[in-house]
Order: sequence, then C-alpha cells, then structure tokens
Amino acid sequence: MKTLLIAAALLAAPLPVMAQSVAAGAVPNSFDGPQAATPQTAAPQAAAPAAQAPDTARAETALREVIVAAQGAGFDYSDFTSDLGTKIKAQEAQVLPLIKSFGAIKTVEARGQENGADLFRVTFDNQVTEWLIGFDADNKIALLLFRPAES
Repeated sequence: MKTLLIAAALLAAPLPVMAQSVAAGAVPNSFDGPQAATPQTAAPQAAAPAAQAPDTARAETALREVIVAAQGAGFDYSDFTSDLGTKIKAQEAQVLPLIKSFGAIKTVEARGQENGADLFRVTFDNQVTEWLIGFDADNKIALLLFRPAES
C-alpha cells in the first residue's frame, strides 16, 4: 500500500460534507483509492474543462500563495477555514521546514479534480509533489494535502 504525507486535510467526501480529518503522517494513498475503483466518474469531470478553468486558476493562485507563505514567514491562517487552520497550526513545526526543504517552485501543473478539490503537480528545486486544494462556500481553503509525486 502506498503512503502519502498530509499537511492537513479533510478526506473521503465532497467538501460540503467532509467530517474526518487526517494529520501529518503516513496514511493509505487516497489518490489511488476511489478513482481506480470507479472509473465511470472520470468521464463527466473531463467533459467540462472550460467550466473548471476559472476555479483551477483561483486554486493555483491560492496554492502558490500558500507555498510562498510557508517558505517565508509562515502560513496566513486567515486564508484557511478555522478547522483547517487549527489542524495546520498543530503541525506547523513539522510542515514548514519540510516545505522549505523543497526549494523554489519551478512549475505548477493542474492535473484535474478529486472530490471537488483541485489536484496539482508542483515541481520544486529539490522535490516533485502533488497537492490537493479545496475551498468552502466562503472561498476559504478547507482542504490542503500534499505528497511526493509518483515517478
């Protein structure tokens, strides 16, 4: 079973109904689970790329801002929901040095969506990662997850 590193995330359901949280550590790879088991869900998502473009651009901008903040003075917790902000604060001592060790951002590539969140491949100087970012109805970041990218 593959593992992933999670900054903080709410997993296993669309954003409005997420109830479980997962902290930093090794957990089953949720990127491979539901998608592989239900390939019929991929077709409707692929049918509307133009409709997703503005949200993807917003998500990319927000993701870049989160990463730059993490590599600088630290997270701006006003960008997160209070629940996610609390979870990230509890892990900040471990997460910030890790993100800083990745080095400068080289590229950010949109890779689609999963459970209503945007998936990105972020290439840094020292690491290639995948990130999920999702928003609540108030445009606060409600989901933030990262892991090393598969080769």
